[in-house]
This record gives sequence, C-alpha cells and structure tokens, in this order.
Amino acid sequence: MNPQADGAPPWIGLLLSGLAGRRVHVQALGAEAARDRPILTGGHLLLPVSMFDATAAPTARAAVAHAVGHLLHSAPQRASTGLKPMTLAVVSALEDARVERLLMQVLPGLRRWWAPFHAAPPADGDLSFAAFTARLGRVLFDPRLHDGNHWVDKGRKLFEAQAQTDLLDHDGFRRIGSILANDLGQMRIRFEPEQYRVRPAYRDDNSYLWMHPERVDVPPPDIQALDAAPQAAALELRPAQATAEGDPPPDEIELGRFLLPEWDWRLERHRRDWCTVIETMPLAPPLDFQAVRERAQRRARASAARLSRSRRLRRQLEGDEIDLDAAIDVTVDRRLGLEPDARFFKRPGRDTPRTSLLVLLDLSESANARIGEIDRTVLALEQEAALQLAQSVDRAAGRVAIDAFNSDTRERVSYQRLLDFGASFDAAAAGRLAGARARHSTRMGAALRRATDRLAGEASSRRSILVVSDGAPADIDVFDPRYLVEDARAAVLEARRRGVLVDCVTLDPAGECDARRIFGWRHYRVVTHPAALFSHLKQVQARAAC
Repeated sequence: MNPQADGAPPWIGLLLSGLAGRRVHVQALGAEAARDRPILTGGHLLLPVSMFDATAAPTARAAVAHAVGHLLHSAPQRASTGLKPMTLAVVSALEDARVERLLMQVLPGLRRWWAPFHAAPPADGDLSFAAFTARLGRVLFDPRLHDGNHWVDKGRKLFEAQAQTDLLDHDGFRRIGSILANDLGQMRIRFEPEQYRVRPAYRDDNSYLWMHPERVDVPPPDIQALDAAPQAAALELRPAQATAEGDPPPDEIELGRFLLPEWDWRLERHRRDWCTVIETMPLAPPLDFQAVRERAQRRARASAARLSRSRRLRRQLEGDEIDLDAAIDVTVDRRLGLEPDARFFKRPGRDTPRTSLLVLLDLSESANARIGEIDRTVLALEQEAALQLAQSVDRAAGRVAIDAFNSDTRERVSYQRLLDFGASFDAAAAGRLAGARARHSTRMGAALRRATDRLAGEASSRRSILVVSDGAPADIDVFDPRYLVEDARAAVLEARRRGVLVDCVTLDPAGECDARRIFGWRHYRVVTHPAALFSHLKQVQARAAC
C-alpha cells in the first residue's frame, strides 16, 4: 500500500516515508480549506492541491523534506502557554531553520532542493513582520548571505552562537526567539496572526509544533534571556544603518548603535552625530572560575545582610519601632470610625550606594604588545587588574561596571560591556572579561561619552570613570595628532559638568603629556611597573570614592 491518498502523486508519499523512516500518509487540502501552506501531523502531511501539479514538483519536494526535518528533530505539541503570538511565530521560524540545518548535516544534497526558495533578495521598504522573518530565514539558511538590517543580523549571530553550542537544544533557540520578538515589539512592528503566512511557501504552518490549551491554568514557563546577554531583550534598537563592514565580530551580540558628537579643536565646535558607537556584549564561553563564583555569592549574601539605621523605612507592616506619624493617623482614623492602616512600624533600610565606578579598558592593538621584563601582554595585565578590582569592590558601598573599547575609524567605535552595574561577578562575567580581544585603534572621546551616558542612570552620590590605557588616542582616519587628544579632553570636561569624575591610569610613560592634557594633572597616574597595575587602580578608585 502506497502511503498516499486523495489523488496525491505516489512519489510524494514514497519520498516522505523513505526519508522519515516510517510510514507517513500524504493527503490533499481541498480548495474549500482555503489553505496555501502544508499542514503536518504525527502521521499525515496535508499539501495544497496546487502542489500536485507536475510544474509544482520542486515545491512539493521541498515541502516533503522540510516536513521530514520536523518529524525527525522537532518536539511536537509543545505547550504555548505564556508565549505571545509574535513570539510563537519567531520561535517557529527559528525552529524551521534549525531542523533544516540538522537535516542538511546528514543529507547535504537537500540544500539544492531548498536553495531556490531563498535566492530572491528581500523587497526594499517592506517593514512587515512577515518580511523580517523571511529575511531572517534567508540568512539562517545560508550564513554566507548578509542582510544589512540590525535585527536580522542580530538574529543570525544569536542563532549561530547557539548552533555552535548545541543545535539540539530546543529551549536555547526558544530563548533566542523571545529576545528577537521583544526587539520587534520595541521596533513597533505589528503582527496580524490572521494574515500571517509562513515563508517560503514550502514550509508548513507550524501547527505541528504547538499545543494551545483552552484554559490558562498553569504558570507560564520560565523564558529568560541568554546568560551572555541578560539585558539584550530590554534594549531598544537604534535607527542607525547596519553595514557589512560595521558589523561586530560573530562572537559578540550587538546591543545598540549610538550617534555621538566629536570635538574639532580647529573649528572650536562639536561635529554633531559624527561617531557611530557600536555597543556589544561578548559571547565568549564562561570560564570555570569556581572561586570567583563562590566569592561573589558570599559577598552578595553579606551585602544583603547589611542594613543601615541611618535610613528608616516608614509605614511598614512590621518593624522594630513605632512610626509616630503613622500611629497618629491610626488614632485619628479610629475616632472617625474609619478603618485604620495597619502599617505603623519603622525598620532599617538599605542605603543608596555611595559610589558607582565604571572601569574603561583600552583594548586597541597596542595592548597585544608583550612586556619584556615580565613576558606578559598589556592586555593580560589589564584583564587581571580589572578582575581583581571587580572582586575587591565592596558591593554594599558601591557599584562597579567594566567596559572596554577600541575603534576602526569614526564609523565603527566598538564599545564592549563586560560587567554591568549591579550584576554579580560570576563565572560568565569572568569569562567575558578573559575572552576580550585587543584590536584596531583608540578613539577615546567617543568611548568616554558613551561611558558617561551609562553612568547617567546611576543614583549613587559619586560617579566616576577609571580609564586604563597604554597610549594616546589615535585612529587611522585622523592625521592630526592633536585632534583626538583635544576631543578626549572635551569629553572629560563634558563628563565632569554632568557630575562624573574621570581618572586615568596609563602604562605609557611617553604619553604623560597627553594624559595630563586630557585628564588634568591630578587625575592621571603613570604606571612604570605594569605588574603593580592593580595596586595603582585600587589607589585611584579609593581616591575617587572619597
């Protein structure tokens, strides 16, 4: 008995059952069904009657191969509870690309069946949800393609990073889908479930993947962001244009692009929107820093236990003192016959952190130079010193962040977030710091302006930036040696006007004049013995906290 029915050509059923390794029946979707996409179930593949024509044989063949990918590698009928329709569509699009990637690893020739449907470039100006998912599916099918759209390229980087880690991890790709759907919501992209059709046409409608309960009587699943990028889903995409040359490396997640000014000392004015700062978070795999993790957990517990009696929380349901104002209100309410408020206690609260410190590492190409007397690179010393500083900062008294920067002309200023404010310094953060790479040039002014913007949201009474650099500002598109020095000096003055103190520790004695010009004579320090870098950083940090 051929595994086909309802007028379907016999070769379709035989091909489907042969590839799947079990009997799967093929049926036709009648015209009354008004469906233009295949439907897959556990034992049947329903195809539109238009695919049974001889001229549509390539489409039917591609649809069969795609259905086999789901039958072999997808988990069917997973609960959709807690996922919005847009998130379901994005996760399903990633699942389509994932199963095709897995199937092509075993049967490479299937690429020729699917490739014609992904060859057409996206239509210019189409900003619909279907267009975005189609463009994403195109670059996921062929990683050699480049789209140029920020959201599409971000989805490709997340997908490829997860594929290299574990292509069989359903939940990993589901988390990526949640991040990408959140970004589309930030971009105000509308999703109309009734009008949406999966693209390309050979792919089924994804009903095989999901089970939609009639009643929501179970808690939603815990869908969290990627450990390497916990803030990525909440960031708003910037309207900067993405270009092939401006993309971050494949081991980094792009978080946003920012147009910032630059000071031209000859014209004595700012060049508006002159520099493009590309903010990223490295995807370097976490290192097994068990001691770092345990130390961070102990410090977090100790910080949580410290309460300040200088700050009293009023009108609490329980506490160690009576709130007199609240007690008077209770007495008045009782005499008026009103129901009194039971919150009439006071208890200690936690103080606002006194300081917020942002350590800004210069990761230009010169940091790869080795220091002869200790046979280590400048980059290794910066990483070790930053790691020790992050561990030594008292979390109860202050907050610390570690960022890094380099540049490749004004159009590509790379700004890497290695440790965010308030984040515990665990193995993942240590891995990002240890995996940072040094390359390109040093456009310090743009990085300082971005760091100042990052500190603007901190509520601490003292906010400071500590720059660790091994040379003067420079870039390949600037030929005036004074230009970037004056721009960095202007950025420091702008930060101080906003209440942010900027200090520097430089490893280049020859750059002392430039450091003095940029940071001022009291706010820089030249380290002649690089092995003692951490002790100098700690001294500068302690002075900034005073």
